[in-house]
Amino acid sequence: MNVLIVYNSALDPHSMSGVQRYFIDVVREWKRQGHRVDFLAGRGAWPSFERNFPGSALISSDNLFYFPPHRLKQTWRYLPAFAWRMITPWFVRTPVRYDIILACAQFIYEIGPTLVLARRHQAAVGVKIHHVVAAQSRAPGFFDWLHVWSERTTARWLNRRADLLLCTTRQVANDFNAIEKELGLTPSTLLCTGNALNFEEFPFNPDTDKQFDAVLLGRLHAHKGVLDAPAIWQKVRLQRPFARLLIIGEGPHRAALEAEFARIGLGPETGAVVFTGGVSDSVKNERVAQSRVGLSLSREEGWGLSITEFMAAGLPVVAMELPVFSEVFPGHLDLVPVADTQKTAERILYWLNQPENARRQGEENRRFIQRYDARNLAQVEIDAMKAAVKGKKRPKVEAASRRFRHNARK
Repeated sequence: MNVLIVYNSALDPHSMSGVQRYFIDVVREWKRQGHRVDFLAGRGAWPSFERNFPGSALISSDNLFYFPPHRLKQTWRYLPAFAWRMITPWFVRTPVRYDIILACAQFIYEIGPTLVLARRHQAAVGVKIHHVVAAQSRAPGFFDWLHVWSERTTARWLNRRADLLLCTTRQVANDFNAIEKELGLTPSTLLCTGNALNFEEFPFNPDTDKQFDAVLLGRLHAHKGVLDAPAIWQKVRLQRPFARLLIIGEGPHRAALEAEFARIGLGPETGAVVFTGGVSDSVKNERVAQSRVGLSLSREEGWGLSITEFMAAGLPVVAMELPVFSEVFPGHLDLVPVADTQKTAERILYWLNQPENARRQGEENRRFIQRYDARNLAQVEIDAMKAAVKGKKRPKVEAASRRFRHNARK
């Protein structure tokens, strides 16, 4: 089966989101089974896809817009890029005829191109919904409003034309169905498949030398709560003056985060915090294993893949009290009120001051999390895609590969 994944939300060659992390593991398994899996993405993000999806053809939806680190924080620049990526699927050339076009999210710059390409290829339409922005509790801004409007628009389109709706959790499915009901639509059937990891990449050794006291992993964006990290770490350092925080990841608010650490006298030169930027999976996994406590500050999640990685490495995890965590990780996280920097610091200190309890909790987390194995998830989802393709009435198209010339770099 030929699968094309539309991933227009990728903006730069360094950032690694939880969605991309999910695709790395499942795509590897799909390809191992003999399926072809390619990506439509802006050329500026290609280096990341080349590293993470070797053997997949990359089709450019955007040769014009490139986002170096200093432009990632200029969110207004995203709009012309996304608008252009909505247009290019009408004329972009593809290497083969695809059986299913799978959007990586339900936003308009993913769903619009997915529907266009599905029509061109007479292919099935699929989407994986990781979280619903309209259901998140946060202060609204212009771009938040755009995403909510986008979700309502694409909910109509998907309700009418989608052949396969995948989502991470029952809560996400309920949130999407709630939008459909508000629009007067009959709620769609969503298949809740979850999220997962390849645990072979996380060898567990509780005696690993610990170089960092806590680790923060993910996209450096205000919605992920990362701007609370300086205040939290300042409180931790009052009790443990030599505590070190590791921050793995890249994103539009990295500069603001670094500036705040510097302002309070805890910049990288003091040893209080270490920024790695975007790193390879092997380096990331090694650094996580060298940490004592996993830290998630996110105010919105459809799953919590960084938490899954912390638990796979055998770490206790301090996280914000989000409803989805009770569904995905029941009883295994140390939950604190959202944005409560004092309580978060106190719980980090608890685990640092109780190493034996931390070790036991980490081992328990490791045992629990292995239920989310990527091979099982990949099988469920590829079977669902096969069923969607089989149920799609497609007219025969002769010499399809001649109609769509190969301009993708393998």
